Amino acid sequence: MTEVTGNDRIDDVTPGDVIAVDRGAGEQPYKVVFKDFADGRYVVTLEGDGETFQLDAAPGTPVKRSLAAKWESAQSPTPNPHG
Repeated sequence: MTEVTGNDRIDDVTPGDVIAVDRGAGEQPYKVVFKDFADGRYVVTLEGDGETFQLDAAPGTPVKRSLAAKWESAQSPTPNPHG
């Protein structure tokens, strides 16, 4: 998976992004599958390492995000000559 390098807010994360999440064993990269805003909080569905889980986060929560992940995907709407 792509190295997570950028710092951003959960508000700016979209499906296809890769963000770093610490689930007790240090930060690991996970792909954002879905994001919803309900009751003043974000519920983000993530996948990686053969598992899918949800993360609950308040608006403005800082995250480490990789924008490159979208451009490496075969589903990218823009042709990528490097991937």
